[in-house]
This record gives sequence, structure tokens and C-alpha cells, in this order.
Amino acid sequence: MKGTHDLREGPITSTLMRLTLPVIATNFISTTYGLVNMFWIGKLGSNPVAAIGTANFFVNLAIALFTIVSIGTGIKVSHSLGAGKEDQARVHTHNGILMSLVMGTIFILIILATHQYLIEYFELGSIEIEQMASHYLIIAIIGTFFTLLNSLFSMVLTSMGNSRKPFQVQTVGFLVNLFLDPLFIFGVGNFNGFGVSGAALSTLIANVIVMCLFIVNTRQSPLFSRPFIFHFEHMKEVLRIGMPITVQRVAFTVISIIIAKIVVQWGPNAIAVQRVGIQIESISYMTIGGLQGAVAAFIGQNFGAHKHDRIKSGYRIGLVITSLFGMFVSILFMLFPEPIFALFLADEASLSLGVDYLQIIGASQLFMCVELMTVGAFNGIGKTYIPPIFSIILTSLRIPMAIVLSNSYGLNGVWISIALSSVLKGIILVTWFIWTFEKMNQRKAGT
Repeated sequence: MKGTHDLREGPITSTLMRLTLPVIATNFISTTYGLVNMFWIGKLGSNPVAAIGTANFFVNLAIALFTIVSIGTGIKVSHSLGAGKEDQARVHTHNGILMSLVMGTIFILIILATHQYLIEYFELGSIEIEQMASHYLIIAIIGTFFTLLNSLFSMVLTSMGNSRKPFQVQTVGFLVNLFLDPLFIFGVGNFNGFGVSGAALSTLIANVIVMCLFIVNTRQSPLFSRPFIFHFEHMKEVLRIGMPITVQRVAFTVISIIIAKIVVQWGPNAIAVQRVGIQIESISYMTIGGLQGAVAAFIGQNFGAHKHDRIKSGYRIGLVITSLFGMFVSILFMLFPEPIFALFLADEASLSLGVDYLQIIGASQLFMCVELMTVGAFNGIGKTYIPPIFSIILTSLRIPMAIVLSNSYGLNGVWISIALSSVLKGIILVTWFIWTFEKMNQRKAGT
């Protein structure tokens, strides 16, 4: 397979780690975009943080919707390469680019037409916060167009077994964002900066640069080479595979919006704490999300090659790595919540709420991590419809649990509802994958 790395042969641990580490590093770098933005915006106070947090719900919704293209394309590319069908993998890649362009354009137009109404839904109680959120959203959603394309490039390259290139390219984007953020937010000399909008603008520029680098670095790749070939039947297959996980992520985002609507009754500080807390938590979420992508690519190629023993061993190794990382993050959040949260919001009221958030959420990090990694395993074997069933049901329980528990524990009741659902999802999904895979092996042995 010219231009790809074969994941069907070689020592499993070293093969998986070679693929995983760059993906984890890439996702960690992607996460730091938001962390850097939140770090600098936090210097302006809790109101600007609340504004960014509110606007980002709709950015996250766009990314969740795009999953239908990125996940579906990644799975079909890995299956095609595993089966030795490079021409088919090329068609899936070209289809993915076309669908990304169309979906990104449509979402931008929708947000530009409705951004004021979307922000007003939260009833933030402050015209100033709503205006900041609206201005940020306009710029951020344009930047999201490039984020979607960059995500597709990363997914396809990872499915090819080349996870190093996305890491290198995303590192450049991170450094650009790191430099531009304080400059565009606060200004320098006679330049006053753009405040909250400056964070969105710096990320937009970084994402444009990343996209240009991806284009330059993939122009010689057989999967990205011209002429472009589109196959609408293959598009349907990608959409069919990507749809369940997309429904799951969209549902998750919508539920998060409803939870934020519950949280807002405790004021802008509570919203700011939730957004900072989610951003801190994204360190573990996005890191294991990187392992999820690597596991999906590894299992996908071996599934295409019918190598079930390598799938089983690869999943076990991934589970061990994930569990160790999840336990480390849980301990970190529960023992050192104050110094971690103080990096972003240091005022007394926000810090007190933030410490409670990290300690409660910290108890669920191990389970959230194994859940995410197992989603990658399900994606690799093409059963993308299974995780969303459990995820949507159990994540939806957060709403009634938040309402009930908040009556007894106040705002902490909302955080407890989130942690409990993560624990349940982790336990159930791991158990279900092991059962599903054993059934597959039994059917294989019986044929």
C-alpha cells in the first residue's frame, strides 16, 4: 500500500503505540487551542468566559454534525486499505473532501442568519455578555469551516497509518495560536486588540495555516491526488456508517445546551465555571479521543484483513493504556483542583465553584476514558450504531438527574449527574464490546 503504513503486521503494542502517540499529541495540541483561549480570556473576568462558553456550544454542534463525514470516511478508508483496495480508499477520501466543503458552507450560512437568536436562548441576563458571545460566534463559526477540513485530513492520514504528519502540522497551528492570542485579545502599543473576538480570530488564522500545510503535505499522496473522483453510492455508505455516531454527538451537544440552561440559574459565574471545567476536562477527553482514532484505524485495517486475534490483543492493550491514563487524571483532578482551576479563573466565587466541579467530575474520568476508547473499537469493526444507543439514553438521564439532584445539592447536583452518567456509560460499553466481539468470534469459528 504505497503511501500508507500497514497496521496488519508486526508487534501489536509497538504498532499501536507508534500510531497512538502522535494522535494523542495531535489531539492534545488541538485541545490547547481552547485552553490557551480560555487562559487569556480568563484574565478579562468571568463574563467574557461565559460569553465564549455560550458561543462554543454551537461551534461544538457543527463539529458534532461533521462527524458523519469524518468518522464514516476514516472507517471506510481503513477498511479499504486493510482489504488492499487503495483505489476505493482514494474515492472515499475525495468524497469526504466534497462533503466537508458542502456541510461547512451550509452550517456557516445557518449560523450567520440565526446567531442572535441562538445566543438569546440562554437568557444570560446581560446585553454585554450576549453581544460578546454573538461577535465571537460569527468569527468562530467561519474558523470551524477550516477545522472540519483539518479534521478530515487528520482522520484520513491516521487511517493510512500516518499519524505523525497531523501532529507536525497541528503543532504549527498551535504555535501560531499561542503567539496571536494575547496579541489579538489585549493588543500591543497603539493596537488595542479585539477582546473576546480576538481569541476567535487568532484560532481562525491558525486553522487556515494548518489547512494550507495539510494541502501542501498531501498533494503527492495517492489518496489525495487528482483528478478528483466522486462516487455518490460510496457517499451513502459513508453517511450510513457515520450517522449513528453523529446522532450521538449531536445529542450530547444538545443535552449540554439544556444542562447549561439549568446551570445559568446560578448566574454567569456558574456558566463560566462550567465552560472552564469542560475545557480542563477536555485534556483527558481529547487525549483519549486520539487513542480512540488510533484504535479505530488499527482495528479497522485488521478487521478488513479478518485478523481477529490482532483486534482482540489491540483492544486489551488500548484498555490498559486508557485505564492508567484515566486513573492519573482522576487523581490529579481530585487532589489538586484549586491550582488547576486558578490558572483560568482566580476570583474567589468562581474558584470555589470550580474546585467542586473538578473534584466531582474527577471521580468519573477513568470511566469516561474507557468509554471513549471503546467507541473507537466499535467504529473499527464497523458497528458504529451500538455506542450511540447507550450514550444517548444514559447522557439524556443527566437532565432529570440534574433537576432532581440540584434540589438537594444545588449546583453540585448538576455536576454529580454528569459524573454518574459517565460511570454508567464506561461500565456498560466496555462490557458490551467484549460480549459483541466474543459473539463475532463464535460465528467465525462456526463457519
